[in-house]
Amino acid sequence: MCLNCGCMRAHDDMGKPDINITYEDIKRAAAGNDMTVEDTLSMIARTGEQDRREHPAEYPPTPAAAR
Repeated sequence: MCLNCGCMRAHDDMGKPDINITYEDIKRAAAGNDMTVEDTLSMIARTGEQDRREHPAEYPPTPAAAR
């Protein structure tokens, strides 16, 4: 996919290169910051967790069925 739409095809931008995030995007960002892909994905997750704590109004509640 893209890493964000849910199609599970990490190298396919689904024809929307300005919208969907691919493995290649993460790899390029990792290299530009002297990080590994794994470290970059971890940093994205950690930054998202921190942002949720700091800006909870930006994140709608998770529906009970999705938990």
